[in-house]
Amino acid sequence: MKHKRLNRDGWGFTYYPYYQMRIDDELFHGLACLIKMTDGEENYWETPKAGRVQVTGAGMSWLELVPDDTSRVITVMYFPEGTHGDERNNYPVLSDKRYQPSIYYVDITEGIEYDEFGIATYIDKYLDVIFTPEGDVKIDDRDELDAAYASGELTKEQYDAALQECDSILKEYCEDISKTDAWCAKIRDMVEERIKAGEPVKPCKEVLELHNSKLYKVTTQFTEQAREILGDNLTGVYLHGSAVMGCYNPEKSDIDLIVVVDNSLSDEVKRKFMDMVVALNEEGPAKGIEMSIVRKADCNPFIYPTPFELHFSAMHIGWYRDNPEDYVRKMNGTDADLAAHFTIIKKRGKCLYGTPIDEVFGTVPKADYIDSIWNDIAEAEDEIADNPMYLILNLARVLAYLQDSLVLSKKEGGEWALRSIPGMYHDLIKTALSEYAGATDISYDMNLAKECAGYMMGEIVRIKGK
Repeated sequence: MKHKRLNRDGWGFTYYPYYQMRIDDELFHGLACLIKMTDGEENYWETPKAGRVQVTGAGMSWLELVPDDTSRVITVMYFPEGTHGDERNNYPVLSDKRYQPSIYYVDITEGIEYDEFGIATYIDKYLDVIFTPEGDVKIDDRDELDAAYASGELTKEQYDAALQECDSILKEYCEDISKTDAWCAKIRDMVEERIKAGEPVKPCKEVLELHNSKLYKVTTQFTEQAREILGDNLTGVYLHGSAVMGCYNPEKSDIDLIVVVDNSLSDEVKRKFMDMVVALNEEGPAKGIEMSIVRKADCNPFIYPTPFELHFSAMHIGWYRDNPEDYVRKMNGTDADLAAHFTIIKKRGKCLYGTPIDEVFGTVPKADYIDSIWNDIAEAEDEIADNPMYLILNLARVLAYLQDSLVLSKKEGGEWALRSIPGMYHDLIKTALSEYAGATDISYDMNLAKECAGYMMGEIVRIKGK
């Protein structure tokens, strides 16, 4: 049986406070945990009655309850900010509109343990009960429970106990889902009151690693100093790129930031800002910081190519150090790449400070996004030998967008290619993914790489021309 930690570290969240507390009240005796998602990809499940059901994404929260004297973990996946989404079919009126659940997921367990950080870990017994506010009810993974019993992994007593627990869950929670919602909302209120009173974030390994990371330190200092320098002119600071797409590698990745301001900047302010960025760049990951400052008026409605006030990447550091006045005077104009950056921010970005993403960034037209990402791969067949890893994975994610409308990271693009392009190229894709993950002893069949690039370029051009 699998051991699963209640901080849900396997779901790929990067920035997420996790609270874990004991509650003893006549309403509930047991362990209560809360995850507040501040980033992460939006994921959805399909159900017959509720339709498309959101389970993860920035702004969502998961309440996890482990009642005493039971063999279950109840996870309530709540919508962001008390909303329930426009796509939901027949969503009911709830007793407490602050906490609007998207779906309930109840794991049947063999027990609870605690790791060296004190994080609760449950022993998963395969069988699950899933239900929605609209009335969907599903018993899931019965086949896995049966297989575990047939293989001898579970005894007859454990097998029968799982089925009995399932029956209890159906009776207690699914016969009156509105009653279940009200019960969970009251417990959620207790949890929120504890947090408001100072309940600490549980220092699990992931949180400790995050707070000790260059990514966290640099983005935190960048945001604080941007607020000091720009003052009331600052609309917001937004993180995009690998840091929000689950594939950040301090040896391979840079930190991608967009700063939005209300009004244009003077050269004096640009100098102060650049001095700050250059200093922080020294403390950052191997590839440093890449950032652009743009005006809010150019973000919505979106303008292409997008005007920018100031830009920095590590490749420009020599210019700035040699002649800062020249740099701040000339480093402005328009940048087609911002269409790609804004698209990622809209889909998967993180607001580090300021006005929420949807209130700042307008929709990037598909044609502008395609033109923007095309610039990165237009010469791929000729340039593949210079940087095979970068171009192979970039070609894959461009093709994934054109073919399946997916906005992916390089890593996700490679994983998509393993499912979607001919098998003769799979070993090549795996090599590129290994190098991207940090492997150093890498060699490429350059003839095959050029052939693969030609295949993906042909598909891209074919779809693009439709």
